[in-house]
Amino acid sequence: MSGGLRRRGLLAAGGALGAGVLGAELLAPGSASASGPDPAEPASSGPKPPGPYYYRRTAPGRPRRVSADVCVYGATSAGVIAAVTAAGLGRSVVLLAFGRHVGGITASGLGATDVGVSAAIGGLARRFYERVGAHYGAGGAQFTFEPHVAEQIFEDWLVERHVTVYRDQHLVRVRRHGGRIDAIELEGGLAVTAAQYVDATYEGDLMAAAGVRWTVGREADAVYGETWDGYHVAVNHQFKVPVDPYRTPGDPASGLLPLVSPAAPGATGGGDRRVQAYNFRLCLTRAADRLPWPRPPGYRPDRYELLLRYLDAGVFDVFGNNRTMPNGKTDLNNNGAVATDFVGGADGWPTGSYRQRERIFQQHLRYQQGLVYFLANDPRVSADVRAAVGAWGLPADEFTATGGWPHELYVREGRRMISDYVVTEHDCLGRVVAPDPVGLASYTMDAHNAQRIVIDGHARNEGNVETHIPGPWPVSYRSIVPRAADCTNLAVPVAISASHIGYGSVRMEPVFMILGQAAGTAVVQAIAAGTTLQELDYPALRAQLLADGALLGWPAPAGPLSLVADRAVEHGDTATATAALRNTTSDPLTDVTLALTAPGWAVTATTPTRFDTVPPGEGVAAGWHATPPESADALHRATLTATGAGHAATATVYVESPVAAPYRTFAGTQAYFGQRGDTLAVAAAGSDLWTHADEYGAIYRAAAAGPAAALTVRVASQEATSPDARAGLMLRDDVTGAGASGGYVVLAVKPSGNLLLMWDADGDGYVESVARADAGTSGPVWLRLTRAGIRATGSWSTDGTSWQVIGTATVPRAADEQDAAVFATAHDPSVGLVGFDGFAVTG
Repeated sequence: MSGGLRRRGLLAAGGALGAGVLGAELLAPGSASASGPDPAEPASSGPKPPGPYYYRRTAPGRPRRVSADVCVYGATSAGVIAAVTAAGLGRSVVLLAFGRHVGGITASGLGATDVGVSAAIGGLARRFYERVGAHYGAGGAQFTFEPHVAEQIFEDWLVERHVTVYRDQHLVRVRRHGGRIDAIELEGGLAVTAAQYVDATYEGDLMAAAGVRWTVGREADAVYGETWDGYHVAVNHQFKVPVDPYRTPGDPASGLLPLVSPAAPGATGGGDRRVQAYNFRLCLTRAADRLPWPRPPGYRPDRYELLLRYLDAGVFDVFGNNRTMPNGKTDLNNNGAVATDFVGGADGWPTGSYRQRERIFQQHLRYQQGLVYFLANDPRVSADVRAAVGAWGLPADEFTATGGWPHELYVREGRRMISDYVVTEHDCLGRVVAPDPVGLASYTMDAHNAQRIVIDGHARNEGNVETHIPGPWPVSYRSIVPRAADCTNLAVPVAISASHIGYGSVRMEPVFMILGQAAGTAVVQAIAAGTTLQELDYPALRAQLLADGALLGWPAPAGPLSLVADRAVEHGDTATATAALRNTTSDPLTDVTLALTAPGWAVTATTPTRFDTVPPGEGVAAGWHATPPESADALHRATLTATGAGHAATATVYVESPVAAPYRTFAGTQAYFGQRGDTLAVAAAGSDLWTHADEYGAIYRAAAAGPAAALTVRVASQEATSPDARAGLMLRDDVTGAGASGGYVVLAVKPSGNLLLMWDADGDGYVESVARADAGTSGPVWLRLTRAGIRATGSWSTDGTSWQVIGTATVPRAADEQDAAVFATAHDPSVGLVGFDGFAVTG
């Protein structure tokens, strides 16, 4: 891949199927000894049962082979968008739907969209929601809709783009040659040969069958230095009052109630292979013709004893997340401690065979149908609760083939790919910024409960995490393509490469559509260039995405012209920049020229910059190489400006000078670095250094500070991004262990001249103790940290000779040899530039 992109650390553990050699038959979901369809199950004949169901085996038929430029497996919202994107770019496309419907969960009950920041949704995803708005006469994007409306929009789009759709298609095997997929074979006799493939399934089935590395479950927090990934006892969707979990209250020997797991409590942040809960997103109505709650086969009211005890304790919140949709309908999602999520029931789904998944599907169906039937009918439930639930029912005009019940289970998380870039909470929180974005995610890091266990004699839910993020963040292109060694002609826009909690912000339907467009664009460009997806020219991909209305940076462009450039470039190197113009008027734009300017920079166009016409609603893009002039600065920022059709847009590029040994750099937030002789510079964002925040950029010397070391530096300049911005010296066992490593002392100055000696007195990896002073100047300040074992004394000076002591910190268990660093944090989402000189470590 071009552009000199840096690689991220990779998860050491995970699953992979097959060796990918010539003629190898890689198996469908399930164990390595059996393909997805169970050979013992008889083939069906005649009409399918009404369902709902996940899988019914397709009867064997005459072998058929079809060819296309692009094959998309999985008709989720991402799959539909990938297919219409590739078709719109002039390629023949085959879309393979596992069932009979298209659109995934968007068309199966999730009608109140989990949006995040709606302005961060661009491209064809926004066009989908604009089509929804047009249907309801909203005059713009609308994010609530009835299921049948969503499905019809997807179906219409596929017809408009001439995409060939095959339904009831279940993957059996993948045939590969070297690192490429040659063909995929489906149950029933269909085989598809294509130049490029897209796995748009929620489970990552094609990816796994093609031999791509993957993982399931929750990583331990330590794997990627995260805080919110592994085991966490829930705060939200938790029992609000104590509920006894035993069949005979107070008697553990009597056994546990149904829906409670005997699993022992875990360690916070520990990893496992548990999967967050699934449910059906129910479309409900109060209309007079509503369908009654169905009594499921084998209904057992005793399964809901735990819920009954919770109700008897005075809590009824099952319908607390029942969001309004058009025409008097609602979208009922999970809410509360015991609700529509079948907690603990999803663990076997991601890697299960088709028959195993069908059993899990039916378990979810019986549980959730039984839940609402119980609430509406059981005489032990209070009359007011029964009346409240009985006032609702299933709409007669939705899911007519399945009695008003959604046809698809909400698979919140399946397999996750392991590729050259793993999305983690550091991306979501802005600590890391991908240099190759293909779209934005903006939802809270959200994971549902994974198990219900006993803690201190009471039922407790575990796994729910809802962690706020500062704003929309870019998703890396490398997270949707496998490692080159795994497969070179497969894009994966749903089961992307991410940690469990990183996936928690990605896994929303608008983001899947955004990534589906990126996948559809990438596979078309790879065909045209005759290259692999990994070696695809990213600036060309970026240009096409921007021309098609994608949003790749935040804040979003204020007008119809956008400019995206490399965030940083080293002195002597060349940055790439792309400007895109969309015609938001009702008339064609003619004779349009896009231009890029940057004072002192050498700018060369890499694509055509003049366009005869830009039709209404369409876009064009142009690209440039831009080389900065020579400079004596260790680090500085420059502004690039694009113009076209009377509009202007800007982008900021940081010009870095390489940091030489023995110095190293660490970015725990968006950060850039430079060195010229003994002058160092750090430009960093970051929320804070205090208690539960530990975000900074640092230039450091590893293990350079012994038990009697002294660190000195002059903070020569500091941008006032916030009154609480801070920069200075750091002693730490491991500078790269933000939020985790102990032995942690910081001596910092604020833009006003306020001084802080901060340290981690309890050893939890965060500074929480402080001594203060005031230099009385906003000019340069000298800082000195002297170490005596686990004690460190902070001093300051305005002239480098007369020193005043702020205080002495005592930290537990400081390492014999600690890292010594200069650091900066902006205390703000923006990036603040700090200059240092004379950094010295002695002793």
